[in-house]
Amino acid sequence: TFHYLFNHEAARRPLPFPEAMIDTCLAIRSDGVWPLGHVGGFAEIDWVYCLTRALRQSGHRCAECRETLGSFAAEWTEKILAADPAKHDGLNDLHMLFGLLCGLAELQQALPGTLRTGRPLKLVLDRRPFI
Repeated sequence: TFHYLFNHEAARRPLPFPEAMIDTCLAIRSDGVWPLGHVGGFAEIDWVYCLTRALRQSGHRCAECRETLGSFAAEWTEKILAADPAKHDGLNDLHMLFGLLCGLAELQQALPGTLRTGRPLKLVLDRRPFI
């Protein structure tokens, strides 16, 4: 779904069924359908992007989305900061690191003031629809 979704965004087309997308994303997190929060990888950017972009269009379950994104950001960044970059595949593999940074960039945009960096992170998908 994520790969279709970022193409809709790039074409400035409305997302199909954003409320259902939000319900699914929240269920993935609350029910543990998929293990999110690994250091590196792409499941996290897929999930965060789908949730944040659907939320932008509908506002469905807004408070719950923001709370879920906030708790996820706190847990995920704690894992990232605790990982040893020299030994962790999610940090020493350029492809995996790219996915991690894309996820952080989307979270930073969705949760202003939560993830502070010297310069704002930029998500490549906001420039062109490709990962």
